[in-house]
Amino acid sequence: MPRVRPILQLRTRITLLVSLILGLALLLTGILVHWRMEQQTREALGEKVVLLSRIMAESEVVREGLVGRRPPGQVQDLAEQIRIESGVDYVVVIDMNGLRLSHPNRSLIGAHFAGGDDADVYRGRSYLSVAKGTLGVSLRAFTPVRDGDRQVGAVAVGLLQSGVDRAVVSIRKRIALGGVIGFAAGILGALYLAGRIKRILMGMEPQEISTVLQQRNAMLHSVREGIIGVNRDLVVTIVNEEALRLFALAGSHGELVGRNVEEVLPSSRLRTIIETGQAEYDQEGDILGLPILTNRVPVLVDGRIAGAVATFRDKTQVNRLAEQLTGVRFYADALRAQTHEFMNKLHVILGLVRLEEYDRLKTFITGVAGRLDDEVGFVVQRIKDPVVAGFLLARFASAREQNIHMQLDAEASLSPGADDGFSHDLVTILGNLLENAVEAIGDGPRREIRVVLRPEGSWLHLAVEDTGPGLPESIRARGFSRGASTKGEHRGFGLWQVARTLEARGGRLLAENQTEGGARFSATIPLPGEEP
Repeated sequence: MPRVRPILQLRTRITLLVSLILGLALLLTGILVHWRMEQQTREALGEKVVLLSRIMAESEVVREGLVGRRPPGQVQDLAEQIRIESGVDYVVVIDMNGLRLSHPNRSLIGAHFAGGDDADVYRGRSYLSVAKGTLGVSLRAFTPVRDGDRQVGAVAVGLLQSGVDRAVVSIRKRIALGGVIGFAAGILGALYLAGRIKRILMGMEPQEISTVLQQRNAMLHSVREGIIGVNRDLVVTIVNEEALRLFALAGSHGELVGRNVEEVLPSSRLRTIIETGQAEYDQEGDILGLPILTNRVPVLVDGRIAGAVATFRDKTQVNRLAEQLTGVRFYADALRAQTHEFMNKLHVILGLVRLEEYDRLKTFITGVAGRLDDEVGFVVQRIKDPVVAGFLLARFASAREQNIHMQLDAEASLSPGADDGFSHDLVTILGNLLENAVEAIGDGPRREIRVVLRPEGSWLHLAVEDTGPGLPESIRARGFSRGASTKGEHRGFGLWQVARTLEARGGRLLAENQTEGGARFSATIPLPGEEP
């Protein structure tokens, strides 16, 4: 016999029962709280105006203003300051004849106090009253002002009845809002409880569970970064295939899940991430000696740190990609400048042809060819590496386009490159240094750059000198750390990349200011195939 399903499911019954009980409880509580809070609100507002009237009555400014030792304007200024800061509707100072010395409406200053409830204050009494004045019906407190043993006036501080009513209505709204929120929270709690029970009873269909797990695993293992996740006890709970590959590349094999992360990755710093809750991005580290770039972030569950995740990539691959991108950018910029330069010359030639100025055309072409022959001939004669030579020629063309005099040292020399990687590294180094030199020169009066390339034994010495303002002491102190720059945020990666490239080849980079002005960046790097 088939099982009959109940008309109302467990989740629905729990929700209805909790909602009914909670609704009745909130209704009764709301009525009682509203009655009591309305009383307290009216009492609190009354105490507020009484306190303010006493403060004003004890003020030296008010007392001296009433006896004529201060100008009435100071009394008005003080009254308005107290009124604005305290949020009351008016603060009125009156003399013994009932004439106002202060009022929110300055045109009423000097007129008689309105309302008819001020008689007792002239007899030295302090009291609360509700009466209609010039601004409307209000709750107001009266306090006499004394100068020694004699009364010289009084202070009235009031709140309009409409404001008091608004305060009461505001309380009603807050109580109602609290009841609605409480009722909604109760319903959500009931739904959560019912959902929790359903989860314990495996309410999800097997196919749904399988689909979720497959999607999670596909995302985890499809990324090109290694991923390691740990719980609060630093026990590894998740590792993807790329992480296992990098660990194997570093010489570490075996199961990682279930082990303490500080055993398998001592430099992970995940303990610090869990303790501080602060993420770290693009940090350098290593896996058993394998250099990596890593991001570390805390895992938050309901606002509490439940663990941490580290993602990392082989730094060698990242550096190689960065160097390739840098080289391609410099090649593209240089070729663009060279194309622009030759287009300008072609336009001149076309113009001379159309004007039939053949003699001048011959002179122009001869001059251009001569300059190109001299420049190309000198560079090609000195720089035998075609990659570096082509790059320098393109950079010279780019400099001419920017009205910068760029020259190669007269004793420059470089043998043919037997290592394409070395040639590419030289382009990266020179490209970054020349780019910095061009930016440093800016619009200065002297726009000159000098490039030095001199092999000495097993070393290659290269330098880039400019006529810019030189290096600030703050930048020289930071050295070639990542982000060190005078050009603002998200800059300062060029010199860092140069230093990293030189370091990878056993070279070094120096920076100094020249005595005649400008900066000089010099580097030494072992020549390929030579033992330094």
